[in-house]
Amino acid sequence: MKTYHLDLNDVDDFIPELANELGIKHSEHLGEYTLKVPNKNGEGEIRGINFPNGLGLYTYHCKFYENLRFKVSLPAIKPIRFLYCIEGAVDSYFNNNEDFTTIENHQFLIAAPKDGETHNLVFKKNTEIALCYLEIDRLKFQRYFSFDLNQLEPVFYKIFSDTKGKNRISKTGSFSLKTAETIKEIKNCEIDGFPRVNFIGAKSLEILSYMLSRFKREKQIFKNKTLRESDIQAVERVVEYINCNIAKVGTVNDLAKIAGINSNKLQESFQVIYGKTVNEYLRDIRLTKALNILTTGDKNVSEVVYELGLSSRSYFSKIFKAKYGISPRQILATQSGK
Repeated sequence: MKTYHLDLNDVDDFIPELANELGIKHSEHLGEYTLKVPNKNGEGEIRGINFPNGLGLYTYHCKFYENLRFKVSLPAIKPIRFLYCIEGAVDSYFNNNEDFTTIENHQFLIAAPKDGETHNLVFKKNTEIALCYLEIDRLKFQRYFSFDLNQLEPVFYKIFSDTKGKNRISKTGSFSLKTAETIKEIKNCEIDGFPRVNFIGAKSLEILSYMLSRFKREKQIFKNKTLRESDIQAVERVVEYINCNIAKVGTVNDLAKIAGINSNKLQESFQVIYGKTVNEYLRDIRLTKALNILTTGDKNVSEVVYELGLSSRSYFSKIFKAKYGISPRQILATQSGK
C-alpha cells in the first residue's frame, strides 16, 4: 500500500502538501484548491476550501490504481471531521488501527483524533470514490459563534468543546437524503468566482446543520455508558432553564427538581458532560454574559451584578478578574474612553 504522510501546519496545507507528495502541481482560485490526480496514480480530482469561520469542505471524485493511505496530522489544530461516502468505500483509523471503521455508500463518519494522533484514510484500488467531508477547526469555529459555547446543548457541547484533543471520536451511521442532495448540489455547481465561494460556504453550513439535527435525534455520539439518555435530557432542561432565567436560577436542589433527578445525579451528569459542577457551569455562564454586557458600556457594575442574580459586587469583581485578568471597572473605563 502506498502511504502519503501529510504533516500539516494549517488546514490550507492539505492539497498543496498532497500535490508535493505526488510530485505534481495544484491550482488555487479564491481560496479553493484543486488537485488533478496524475495519470500514473489514477483519475479524477480532489478539491478543498476553508472558510474564516473554521469550516472546511473537501470533495473527492476519483479512482486510484493502487491502494492508497493518507496519514493526516495537524499538530497545531485539533479538528473534527464529518465524512460522507457517496460512492465506493473508505477506511478510517487512528495511529495503529485504533477505532478502525469502513464507511460505504450513504454512510457517514464523525472522526476526531486525540492530541498527537494521526488520522488515516485508506482508499481501495480501482474503486470509484465520491467522498465529501467537512473539517472543522473547533477553536476557530467557536469564535464564529455569536454566543458562548456553554450555552450549547450537551449533545453539541462535546463535539465542539474539545479544542485540545483530549478525546477521540469515531462514530458512524447513515445520513439523510437532504444531506446527499446538498452534496450533489455542490458537485453540480457551475457558478464561478466569488459567488461560487459563497454558494459552497452556505451549502457546507447546510450539510453541517442537517448532520447536527440528526445527531440530536439519534444521540449517536453521546450514548455514554455512565449516563442514560434520560440523564442527558435532564441536563438539557437545566441548561435551557439557566439560559432563560439567569437572574433567578436558585440552588442545585432547585435545578434538580426542574431536571427531574436528584441533586447528586445532576452533579454527576454535569461532570460527565461539561467536566464541571453545576455551580461552576453557572458561574462561567454568568461571567460570559457579564463580559458581553460590560463591553457594550450601557450598564454599570452594580446593574450587571443585579441582572445576573448575584448578591455580592465584590465577589463578582473577584471572580471576573480571576477569569479575564481585568476588573469590571477597567472594562467600563475602556469603553468610556472610546
